[in-house]
Amino acid sequence: MSYHIIHILNHASRLSVDRGCLVCDIPDKPQRRVPLEDILAVIVAAKGVSFSAESLSALLRNNSIVLHCDHNYKPIGKTVGLHRVVHNEVLDIQVFQDLFYMRQIWDEIIKAKISNQACVLDGINAKHKLWEYIKAGNLDEGNAARHYWKYYFKKFGHSSPGGRTTKGAQDPVNGMLNYGYAVIAAMVHRLLLAHGFNPAIGVYHKYRFRSDPLVYDIMEPLRPFCDFMLLRFRQSNMRKQIDEWAKFAAKDIVFSKINMFGAKNISFNLAIDKYITSFSSCFRAKTLNNLYIPLLKDITFNEK
Repeated sequence: MSYHIIHILNHASRLSVDRGCLVCDIPDKPQRRVPLEDILAVIVAAKGVSFSAESLSALLRNNSIVLHCDHNYKPIGKTVGLHRVVHNEVLDIQVFQDLFYMRQIWDEIIKAKISNQACVLDGINAKHKLWEYIKAGNLDEGNAARHYWKYYFKKFGHSSPGGRTTKGAQDPVNGMLNYGYAVIAAMVHRLLLAHGFNPAIGVYHKYRFRSDPLVYDIMEPLRPFCDFMLLRFRQSNMRKQIDEWAKFAAKDIVFSKINMFGAKNISFNLAIDKYITSFSSCFRAKTLNNLYIPLLKDITFNEK
């Protein structure tokens, strides 16, 4: 069964095949091999990556896809077998949604987001009410956000400059949050495509011109991880300008560790992979059983 998603993150990597395995040669690093039959997708998020013609043919014969990203690591295209140009099964489920089930999924997503925001505020010893909101079943995302940002921005020595600013943010804290969210959105986007989803069809958010609502639905619980990483950078680098985090943000986000099911630490990148894989499984089965959403309380920041 194909289930591995291979992330090519090293520049100038070369992929070939040998005895039923995809072989990845990385400059100055040990060669890596994965059985072709285990590969769901190969995501190319690095520069100068090359494939042998035989490796591409072998991946397509094994029903794998290759997802290509641009210089900003955002998906721009994919190489698929002719029968997978449109993933009919997943598209049908997305188009003919069970609205009650979609609401259940959204409630779980928002509950996890507010829980992760509460963990951020716990980390800065803020006397907040987010845990009370969750206990009371008050999953009003907007109300929780206003409460959250009021305490969050104070940690940077000022109140929120007019609230959270998205496009065209002038405040450096908002600017760095937007940058970090863009990194996470790119990771979520390419994983959704790898699992056959159409990012234009959301769980909660609706489609607008050139938007990808499913990406932003899925990444909601992941935003507080970025918030916490930016706080950590500030606390460890008080003499540096906050926008210097841009030099470290992508590495922070990809390689920070999550304690998976209380058993082992995996990178945040792989935790997002597990999240979307579980979402895909639950989505098809119309059940919330085994839905895994990364939680901030499980992160281990001292391991990179």
